[in-house]
Amino acid sequence: MALWLVSVLVVWTSVLGLTQCCPEPCTCSDKYTHQFADCAYKDLLLLPVGLPSNVTTLSLSANKIKHLEAKSFINVTQVTSLWLAHNEIVTIERNTLAPLVQLRNLDLSYNKIINFPWEDLAKLTVLQLLKMNNNEMINLPKDAFSTLKDLRSLRINNNKFTTIVQGTFSSLSSMSHLQIYNNPFTCSCNLEWLRDWISESKISVPEQDSIVCEAPEHLKGALVTKIPKLDCRAPTVSITYQPKLDNTELYEGFMVILNCEIKGNPNPKPEVSWEVVNGGNQKFTFNLPSVVNEQSDLPVNDKTTNGRFLVFQNGTLIIPRMSKKEDGNYSCSAVNDLGRADSTVKVVVAGTKKQAINSMLDTTSGKIRPSGGSKNGVEDDQERHQLAQV
Repeated sequence: MALWLVSVLVVWTSVLGLTQCCPEPCTCSDKYTHQFADCAYKDLLLLPVGLPSNVTTLSLSANKIKHLEAKSFINVTQVTSLWLAHNEIVTIERNTLAPLVQLRNLDLSYNKIINFPWEDLAKLTVLQLLKMNNNEMINLPKDAFSTLKDLRSLRINNNKFTTIVQGTFSSLSSMSHLQIYNNPFTCSCNLEWLRDWISESKISVPEQDSIVCEAPEHLKGALVTKIPKLDCRAPTVSITYQPKLDNTELYEGFMVILNCEIKGNPNPKPEVSWEVVNGGNQKFTFNLPSVVNEQSDLPVNDKTTNGRFLVFQNGTLIIPRMSKKEDGNYSCSAVNDLGRADSTVKVVVAGTKKQAINSMLDTTSGKIRPSGGSKNGVEDDQERHQLAQV
């Protein structure tokens, strides 16, 4: 009898404790060993304070919450299902979700999330359902889901992802359902894998007619599963120069022209830049525009540097008047989705001009020579760099 009374007292204490800890305007209940806290449709602007510490299902859907702070769920770490759909969430601080290590179901759909703390997912190793659809997320790291081996359903459709890196879904050994439609995909070489993966995968990928290309223009509206095989190549780079006579020596005051040549018809089009490192560890970086505009004959660098260097859209870098200040390494690099290539030359002025030769280079003091080599497996140009008079 005494033991029965103790058991009843424990149960009622638990129920009363749950009821007493339930904040307004939420409704809390205990059913089948699950503790529910229903705070949905309450016009909440913030998370309610004082939720039961043993709550396992927490519904905060259809409110007006805009921001989740790092300590939002620190006192409800037993939650296994968290529903946050149809709020106005824009930001989620790092470590907000990480304490919820027992979480199996997470719904963040229909919010306004741009930047998501992907590193928090690494702690949620028992997650089975993840709904992130209908947000405004742009960046999806390759390792975002690397620890979610129990994840069965993933919904990232209706976001603003332009690409998905190959290997992003490799760790999802339990996955059976994946929604990625209605994202503005750029159908370049780095998305070819997705075309093949969708057709070969045993995972259900619904609404494939809505998995379409947004760019480039000639593929806009095309199905990702139907994009043609692209001629994808990494870039190669070489630098040619004027003057070209081998072992030509440079005087101060004369002009040097360096041309960055991108070879191999790389696809997609690489991003090209010059980097100049002068004596005294001065460093300048000049990024070339990806699209040539009508003023292609004008330097792309601003007036703070174009008295020393003139950099043009076609990859030409001119040193109008050589001096000791312009001594240094001149590197051109090209990067696309498939690789990076670099080439470097070293320019040296050894002395002052002794005589004027109508802006011609004499052969008595400095020199320009190749230096360094290619990187990341890209071969150097095998042609010998030569020097010539301007």
